[in-house]
Amino acid sequence: MLSRSADNLYWMSRYIERAENIARMLETSSQFLLDLGKSSRLMDNSGWRPILEVLCVDEDYDRVSSKESNIGSLEFLSFSNLNSDSIVQCISFARENARMVRDKISEEMWRELNRIHLFLNSESAEVEWEFSQHDFFNRIIRFSLLFQGLVQSTIAQNEGSLFVQLGRYLERADKTTRIVDMPALYEQKPLSVSPWPTVLKSCSARTTYLTTVGTTITKSDCINLLLFDGNFPRSLRFCLNQVDSILHQISKTPRGNFSNEAERITGSLLARIDFNGKAELNRFGLHDYLDQIQEQINRIGEQIFDHYILLPSSSVSAPSLPDHVVQSYQQQQ
Repeated sequence: MLSRSADNLYWMSRYIERAENIARMLETSSQFLLDLGKSSRLMDNSGWRPILEVLCVDEDYDRVSSKESNIGSLEFLSFSNLNSDSIVQCISFARENARMVRDKISEEMWRELNRIHLFLNSESAEVEWEFSQHDFFNRIIRFSLLFQGLVQSTIAQNEGSLFVQLGRYLERADKTTRIVDMPALYEQKPLSVSPWPTVLKSCSARTTYLTTVGTTITKSDCINLLLFDGNFPRSLRFCLNQVDSILHQISKTPRGNFSNEAERITGSLLARIDFNGKAELNRFGLHDYLDQIQEQINRIGEQIFDHYILLPSSSVSAPSLPDHVVQSYQQQQ
């Protein structure tokens, strides 16, 4: 497969997964902040600060809001064209990447991506966001889940589909760590409501938690499920295992060996989580531990680019990538 086609499929998938996870965070956090608002004054822009920070867009928001004082945090995360990681921009970038590989995706995938793109750029989206944010965010989540189903059922499961899955699981691994990191930022202030039920809901993990752990929701059990569980499809461990498997399917290298740095780093990170994860979590603390994991996830993304996308300069110049893709490769720490 041509490296540019692989890159487009990979980023199409990453941006859709990113939009879904941001929608999940905003939908559940809206309710959490409302609950806090019953006994505190967090229901303003300062209440959204932890989410801006965990998504690494807090400095971007400060810069934009200093010039446009009427833009709120939630609007910045949902609609702003000045935020490359807003929901609207993520869907726009996904569509642009899909357009470049129109012959490699199905009509159904293109139709649904166009449908959500047109909706988000219509007045109807602004009205729904204004009066029913729950419906707005859930529309984004449902679209992403539908799109994943279309990938599995309407295109050949070949190398192209592997890059789609690779983008999805690497992005999901990153965002799961950021969702789990949110309480550490909220807990800097005394809270009347535990943030951990919100974390479970953000990952659609509440039912799994209740059936596998129990009805008492604790911080340690939530962390164990969302970081170290090998069976839950949104856990860090599950996502990285999928990334490792997909990388080896692409290179046709047996698992346990590696043929490139992306495979080596992924395998090393999986081993680190399996054998030392809980011990390192206790040693470094949740926030610092997750920072280290995110750094390794970023390195995996960089190595995927170096090995599969970046062409050798001695023979062909590297492809000219759009600014938003370059920015995403330069992952925030």
